[in-house]
Amino acid sequence: MAPYSGRDIALFVVAFFFPPAAVGIKTGCSADLLINLCLCALGAVPGIIHAFYIVHKYNEGIEDLEAGGLQYQPVPAEEPQRVVYGATHPNS
Repeated sequence: MAPYSGRDIALFVVAFFFPPAAVGIKTGCSADLLINLCLCALGAVPGIIHAFYIVHKYNEGIEDLEAGGLQYQPVPAEEPQRVVYGATHPNS
């Protein structure tokens, strides 16, 4: 599975040219949209960075650890072998 869907890639392109639109599409009318509008008023770069962050944060393709997206399995461990550093001859 690819880390980003086609929709997310399109939103990254939209976020580069008009960041509030991408944030609005991704989160709806929320505090994130208001924050992005304020950042765009300060300059284009902060708004673009925030829009990229929002598109990445709300990515459907990334597995969520808290929702049980990843299942950890025990790894069989063997007895560690003796590791010798330096000279290998005991009489040296």
